[in-house]
Amino acid sequence: MTRTISKAMSGILEDMELNAESYITLSMLGEIAKKHGVNTSPPMIAQRLKKNGWLLPTTQRGVWEFAPASRAGAFSQNDPLKDIIAFRMVNPSINCFLCLQTAAWALGLADRVPSSKELAFSEIPKVRIPEDVSTFRYDPSIPTESIKGVDCLAPESILVHLAAKPQVVSSWSSAMEWIPDVVYEINIDRLMEELFTRNDSIKRRTGYLLQGMYPKAADEIRNTASIKSKIRFGPRTTAIRNDEHWMIADTILPFSPKEMELVK
Repeated sequence: MTRTISKAMSGILEDMELNAESYITLSMLGEIAKKHGVNTSPPMIAQRLKKNGWLLPTTQRGVWEFAPASRAGAFSQNDPLKDIIAFRMVNPSINCFLCLQTAAWALGLADRVPSSKELAFSEIPKVRIPEDVSTFRYDPSIPTESIKGVDCLAPESILVHLAAKPQVVSSWSSAMEWIPDVVYEINIDRLMEELFTRNDSIKRRTGYLLQGMYPKAADEIRNTASIKSKIRFGPRTTAIRNDEHWMIADTILPFSPKEMELVK
């Protein structure tokens, strides 16, 4: 596809190229147009740029992916986070974080991103969320990391989220392909900070999960937890194994955490 550019639009495109914009909103278009003295309305500018292949759709109304001249055509970069990035651009005040395998992938700790991207919220918002996004409720205690303008749970928070809600993992067998890499990146002080305000059940499940991969961290967690009665790791079903050290009835894991290879 040969993309054309009018004289009136050339300055706007040049600005987007120079600023290396990956995504553009109506308000951003309005600001750039004003800078170049273009009086055309932002929706009309967007319509012209879309028609000529410079702006590509996202699932978020009023946000487009910018296809620069370097792509030699109206081709998407096929960013798996495209719709989440667009969602964040329109809803900057909503606290949300990449979590689970999506967070591990974004941090370079998992080989692939799940087909349904995973996003955690401090509070689930009453706004439209992209259809290919699975939502969870989790509020980290330590700082998040920024990936392409989207907040991402740190390795310590990823692990504690797994322990807090074991049932949210679609496949623990698949998760064990990337969890050891997450554990390798964990800083024990940050892990203890993430756990500080959590209840004893979450602390115990975290320690139970870590006992083979990171026994030093598991021991430190156990020293801060009260272990009085048995709890579950997973749903209320028949136990696959019982761990008397942690007083945990494991009803979900297809492996024994104590038999996992030492990571740290």
